[in-house]
Amino acid sequence: MKGNSMKNGLLFAIVLGVLVSCTSNQTAEVRLSGPTMGSSYNITYLDREARNFGPQIDSLLLVFNEVFSTYDSSSVISYFNQSDTGIALIGESLQWFRELMQATDSVYQASSGAFNPALGPLISFWGFYDKAQSLQILPDSAELDSLLKISRYENITLQQQFLLKSVPQSRLDVNAIAPGFACDILGNYLEAQGVENYIVEIGGEIRARGANGSGKPWSVGIRIPEELSDELASTIRLANRSLATSGNYNKYIVVDGRKLGHTIDAVNGVPAVNSLLSTTTVTDLGIYADAYATACLALGLEKAKELVNATEGLEAYLLYADENNQLKSWYSEGLKPYLNEAGKE
Repeated sequence: MKGNSMKNGLLFAIVLGVLVSCTSNQTAEVRLSGPTMGSSYNITYLDREARNFGPQIDSLLLVFNEVFSTYDSSSVISYFNQSDTGIALIGESLQWFRELMQATDSVYQASSGAFNPALGPLISFWGFYDKAQSLQILPDSAELDSLLKISRYENITLQQQFLLKSVPQSRLDVNAIAPGFACDILGNYLEAQGVENYIVEIGGEIRARGANGSGKPWSVGIRIPEELSDELASTIRLANRSLATSGNYNKYIVVDGRKLGHTIDAVNGVPAVNSLLSTTTVTDLGIYADAYATACLALGLEKAKELVNATEGLEAYLLYADENNQLKSWYSEGLKPYLNEAGKE
């Protein structure tokens, strides 16, 4: 599963503060940005009144972090992780957890458990919360087996207003789904204010609706999966869709001289090692795009293709290394009309 700031596959312009400009039809284009979730958010929307929703956006993100941040010891999810049996949920946290668990259940089942937000104990064990504490040698199977038992998604359930755990050591880590979910929440807020044309980006996860100031679909660049690279592999036009990218190339640990990426294989408890370098998924909602991007990365190329082809409404652009270690791409048929690979017509 991914860490908080690991959505590095996208290229999206960052504009600090608030910027207002006018489009060709004199509709104001408002840009907002700021820090959140160990990364940043960037929002562009069209509004004839040039309204600044920055304070409301910041307030929503603050509440969202108070519910889902694993880096805040006083958050709702941290209280759950610290508990032995679970906690009661109220108000916004109850509704948001209901939506999150519903999406998680769906992707967990569809991916045969590849997407599993209960892998917190394994993420901590491998040192992805603190790279300075990374392992020096690979653990034995007995140690991994004991961690896998407390990292089962079935250990955690939402029953009415109670988020429960059957194993005291179980813990949730929703960093691989929360940014996409937050994009949906902010998008819903903008739509409630009458904004029809917008793009919301949080840590690289994106929700787009309507068109940009030129009346064209929003366009997002997908980076070459190399550490610190800004070179584009492709651009994708988003027509009322959401997009997420996951990759192992920028966040990893070194164990016994080997680089191991941050995506954990839920079957064996070891960081997933396969030919996939970057997975970009496109769905209607950001919460699903985020989860499926992680699931595909954990599954590997062939199983990821099978998942995408078998899942209605899911499209994907996958970058992988072939047998000669050359960068190659695969994309689903439904994505083809919206994709422009670099160097190709």
